[in-house]
Amino acid sequence: MKYKPKRSEVKTRELPPKVVKTKKGILINCPYCMPTHVILPGVESSCGTTLRVTAVQTYLTSHGTKQAKIHCLKCSQTGGEMVRYRNGFVHIDECSPGTKLLTEIPPLSRVARIIFKFPDKLRTFVEKHTGAVKELQEIDQEGKPTGKILGHFFWKG
Repeated sequence: MKYKPKRSEVKTRELPPKVVKTKKGILINCPYCMPTHVILPGVESSCGTTLRVTAVQTYLTSHGTKQAKIHCLKCSQTGGEMVRYRNGFVHIDECSPGTKLLTEIPPLSRVARIIFKFPDKLRTFVEKHTGAVKELQEIDQEGKPTGKILGHFFWKG
């Protein structure tokens, strides 16, 4: 006699929620009930519906990155699990703690460029009020700096 695993009596169905714009904001309503009602993430409503919010990111395995010789933008090493970042790839794990890749280019400032050239004592005094002045450098596909300075900005982080 063949073994057949017992089928579950409970099944789930998934539909995208109904989104309604109001003057106060956006409401997320249940897609199954008529009349609809508001559903909240992580809270089970009276009809049994829960709203699940997930973030999904695809990544390359260490075997795939080593074979394709893909370089990390931060540390310039190949291998290890990597995710896409703009026009290149970076390791999932923190590979070089001192390097930060910004998601958006910060507003560049001429004043920041002038302050960057100040002597150290005067510069640290000014940076207490404005935030640290950083230099924005261009990097190539392999994560190596090209030497081209795109500008200067104030970093408050």
